[in-house]
Amino acid sequence: MIFQRRVSGMGSALVLLLVVVQLVLIPDAAADSLETAEPSVESRMPRWVTASPSGSPGEETEGFSMVSPLPTPSNLTKTNTSDNITAQLGASVFLPCKTHHSMERQVSWVRRRDWHILTSGTLTYTKEARFSVHHPEGSTEWTLAIKYVELSDAGTYECQISTGGGIVSHLVHLNVVVPRAVIPGNGEYHVDTGSTISLDCFIEQSPKAPQYIFWYHNSRMINYDKDRSTVHIDTGPRVRSRLTVNNARSSDSGNYTCAAANTDPASITVYITEANKIAAIQPRAVDGANSLSGCMALMTALLFLCHALAAY
Repeated sequence: MIFQRRVSGMGSALVLLLVVVQLVLIPDAAADSLETAEPSVESRMPRWVTASPSGSPGEETEGFSMVSPLPTPSNLTKTNTSDNITAQLGASVFLPCKTHHSMERQVSWVRRRDWHILTSGTLTYTKEARFSVHHPEGSTEWTLAIKYVELSDAGTYECQISTGGGIVSHLVHLNVVVPRAVIPGNGEYHVDTGSTISLDCFIEQSPKAPQYIFWYHNSRMINYDKDRSTVHIDTGPRVRSRLTVNNARSSDSGNYTCAAANTDPASITVYITEANKIAAIQPRAVDGANSLSGCMALMTALLFLCHALAAY
């Protein structure tokens, strides 16, 4: 009888213990489940970044879904092709990119120097109006156009094509050159009065021939002085401009400069020598030589006379 009472009491105590455990543990589990089911507002916001070839994320851009979500093994960037393009300072350049299908999920242009998203689809994400994308409707071409090219535009640009198997990229390496004018010679040109002045100017490091090449005489443009001067441009393998001035005068001496748009200029100094002045200088030089000979003879005679008097 006593044993039955002890067993009954132990059973009641065990039931009470189970009730207490449930009251303590169930609220915590319920709270955990609620936290898991209700993520924070910040965690629900999608986070988009630029995927680099190494898989490291690039800069984030507020308010825009950029190129791809954080890289995973299935959507890493794969570089398939690349091009090298040379552009002239101040000109326009077009960076090509072609896809295999007319309808791609997303095509974007990225500047590798700072991983800046320039365009995504047909939209532009830069404040510089010099950048734009050309995509004729229904075509597979996504051309990045850059107007008024600057030296800082040089570098690598990446066309990212988002596909079902990840991102395929096409790289374009842009080189910006500054054309320069070159006038052969040592910086001086000598010609006699009445002769013809003939100066050549070559434009080097220019992807294409400049539309105009100007000649200046002492800061005055002389391309259209048709009375005695002419300018001829040869657009062969090496662009050349030749300035010809007939019947040179003393007023034609001075600085001559050859310049073109977005080109480092070149200068040369022209000296006009008058023949009559040279002829006038020569007789004076002969007279001076004769006078010097007479002085030497007189000094010799005086020395001989002094020697004779000393001996007497």
